[in-house]
Amino acid sequence: MDARFAPVWLDLLRVVLGIFLFIKGLIFTANFQVLADNVQSMGMVYMAVIAAHYIYLMHAAGGLMIALGAYTRAMCALNIPVLFGAVVFNATHFLTMDSLMELEMSALVLVGLIVYFLFGGGRFSVDELRRRDARRKAELAGV
Repeated sequence: MDARFAPVWLDLLRVVLGIFLFIKGLIFTANFQVLADNVQSMGMVYMAVIAAHYIYLMHAAGGLMIALGAYTRAMCALNIPVLFGAVVFNATHFLTMDSLMELEMSALVLVGLIVYFLFGGGRFSVDELRRRDARRKAELAGV
């Protein structure tokens, strides 16, 4: 889909998704030990700290970049495994009514990441600005 014809609401949803991931990354940073313990409970004993760092860095940095629309597809691709793991973890470990919202939210964010991985950043994104700049330079160069 050409970003010039994409609806504006898709850009707004991308910004909301990015901000949500960024805030989640900050929350994970504040509660790092809980995150590491949860990762360790999934059977990743030796990789728990590395995986926990990856999770909060991808959420914080990736969320910020998704909100800006910078390298949107790459950031979504790096976040999709994390959210897939969150959906699996929430579905298998927490089946209480309080944590059901976490499962639904993780699934919703995963769907959003897949959508933006497939369709890109949209009309109002850094990705689109870079594409426009490359087109303008190519036109000036006569290519």
